[in-house]
Amino acid sequence: MGKVADLRKPLDLSVLKDKSVLVTGGASGIGSLIASRFAGHGQVLNGCGDINRSNGECLVAEQRTKGMNLNFVLTDVTDWSSQVNAFKLAIAFSGCSSIDIVVAGAGVSGGSFVLPDDEPASLERDPPPPPSTCMTYDVNSKGVHFTSKLAQHYFGLEPTSTSSHRTTHRKCLVVISSLAGYLELNAADYTASKWAIRGLFRSIRSKMEDLGYRVNLIAPWVMDTPMSNNLANLCRRHGFPVGEVNHVVEAVVRCAADDSICGRAIGIGVTETFDLRDDIEGLNAGIVIREYLNGEAKEFMAFFGQRV
Repeated sequence: MGKVADLRKPLDLSVLKDKSVLVTGGASGIGSLIASRFAGHGQVLNGCGDINRSNGECLVAEQRTKGMNLNFVLTDVTDWSSQVNAFKLAIAFSGCSSIDIVVAGAGVSGGSFVLPDDEPASLERDPPPPPSTCMTYDVNSKGVHFTSKLAQHYFGLEPTSTSSHRTTHRKCLVVISSLAGYLELNAADYTASKWAIRGLFRSIRSKMEDLGYRVNLIAPWVMDTPMSNNLANLCRRHGFPVGEVNHVVEAVVRCAADDSICGRAIGIGVTETFDLRDDIEGLNAGIVIREYLNGEAKEFMAFFGQRV
């Protein structure tokens, strides 16, 4: 594991030239911005995998008019075979028979654990299952697990082309969790699924480093994206700040480009981007999260009835 990330030092983006990148969930929201950003760096060879064909094809058409090298692969991240196909097509599209950077960005929102219209307890009528639970866990937890395992597997492919930066810059997996994976929120299935991503990250980061790869985690605050637009609007109505999506994109690019960032969890707040120090020295992010809960998250948590 690397030391605490220096997120202010100058970043050499030339290392991304000719890199082969796959972004899941890359057809809309933050994922589409990440895919577009990677495609815009030199001659990055980029693929995005998403279940939304219309958005994906529109994104590719738009980027290609700008001379960007971007491809779309119809992908259901909850299906192993579909993700295998996405990786193979992204690798074939790269032209070098390998993959350098993978961003596990596919995600969906969830629902509250306690709902206003919950049925009263009764032995006469069985309660219905929570409406969004299965999909939330399948996409956010199982999907990211599949993406991470396939990244580890296909990172083992050696590129057919030869260039110095390919041999000196470690391949990198970036998983998108959330600050919900460090807090206690009423959206139980979403929160638990993001904690699961954090658990996956913690369990694989040492092994990935042993294999010569890097894995980093991104944990954003509430962002104004298609997935969380309703929550973002609610925050604004009550005077709670909302984060900048571009800060998430920049953090992902930095994690991929800066070879010294290894095994680090990066939080994206409203006012700054910070290393969560999710390790023993940082008390498993406890030090940073305590500061965050006493800062810009305090009123938000209190409003939603979550104990800080």
